[in-house]
Amino acid sequence: MNDPLRAQQIVRRQVRRRRRWRRLRVAVLVVMASSAVVAAAYGIDRLAVVVHKFYTEHHHTRPPASGLHNGTTSTTTTTPGPPRCTSPQLSALVSDWRETGGTVEETVALTNISATPCSLTGYPDLGVVAQNGTPLPAPNDDLASLASPVALGSTTASAPVVLAHGARASFELDFANICDQVLEPGQPATGAPNECYAGVWLDVTPPGGTSPLLVTQPVHLTYTTAGFQVGPFEVGGGLPLAGQPPLTGPTTSPPTP
Repeated sequence: MNDPLRAQQIVRRQVRRRRRWRRLRVAVLVVMASSAVVAAAYGIDRLAVVVHKFYTEHHHTRPPASGLHNGTTSTTTTTPGPPRCTSPQLSALVSDWRETGGTVEETVALTNISATPCSLTGYPDLGVVAQNGTPLPAPNDDLASLASPVALGSTTASAPVVLAHGARASFELDFANICDQVLEPGQPATGAPNECYAGVWLDVTPPGGTSPLLVTQPVHLTYTTAGFQVGPFEVGGGLPLAGQPPLTGPTTSPPTP
């Protein structure tokens, strides 16, 4: 070729083509290497799902959401139950009392005295107050087996007991009352056998509640420092029986310590 300028242009075009070709090969190698890394990290199947999802989201219009399916409307309704019973809605009494071999067993019945239904679920919290109004240590041990055989066969401790106005629910409690020494209010237990506390009032706090319900009825509350075993709420609970625990103190409200 006799034209030097044309020859130079041809050489430049060839150089540019070679550069583009090298860049293309490098880009292909980078993509292949990246795909291999991603596939190794996530798995081929997951990578395919991701790619398909990306393609679908960017190339297809998602249909508007609706509650229709095969010509029907899908709805979910939840019917809430009655709220939890609070202490001001309830009254309490001891409906049974037994003592066998150094163990006292009592049934406490709670009545809904409010105008609206409420529910009790699970176990109450018990507390004991001394003659001078001092709260006493009263450990609680929840025990499902204290429920009646009928309740154990048909319900669980977590099943709510719904109380309409005037309806009752009850629970069982027991405690040991074999005492060699009765501790004074505020006196710490030493761990000696058969140490006891002497209480006058029983506090019952409904599950989830914050204020106790005072049981001023006579109750036998000389109990060992191990405290109480408490059963779950169940439906029913009779009126006071003839055999009642001895009066251990006044039945008025406890004084403020």
